[in-house]
Amino acid sequence: MPGTLISAPLSAPRHHLEESEDIDLLRSHLKVHYRSLGPRSRRLRFMGDPSVEALDRLADRADPELVLELVEEGAVRAMLEAHASAPGHVEVAISVEDRYQGKGLGRALFEEGLVILAARGFRTADLVCLRENTALLHLVSRAGARMRMEDGEVQIAIELDHVLDHVRLSAAPAPAAGA
Repeated sequence: MPGTLISAPLSAPRHHLEESEDIDLLRSHLKVHYRSLGPRSRRLRFMGDPSVEALDRLADRADPELVLELVEEGAVRAMLEAHASAPGHVEVAISVEDRYQGKGLGRALFEEGLVILAARGFRTADLVCLRENTALLHLVSRAGARMRMEDGEVQIAIELDHVLDHVRLSAAPAPAAGA
């Protein structure tokens, strides 16, 4: 099943501007984004140093459940991908272009993506990252992730029902004064 492509401007990352079920368009966006990542960002996203050809092959074979992207100056600057891995489970990956890191783009995509995936019935979001990916580790720890260190990698699992509970609590109106 093709994924959903949702584009959003940096100023309003949760505003969905476009939806598409065209797998070729999704793959094209992935390919362009992968190529835009600098060496460190590629290593953090792919846990290695893939060649441009390898990145293109990954994009050409991708069959994501969900792709969220943030667009600035007419180009995708950050992307979240989610790939169903087993019934009820989804593997999530986030990448942000070098010069856009540290601006909250990954966090915005991560939070939006988890809410969408939970609403679609996924129970667990799994991520794998290098130990040096401290920004992602901080992000997932805030989401109540279970983490297991293994050599230089971190295996991460997030229970999505907890994410929805948190969203519901934060969206609930505050009790009236004197109530």
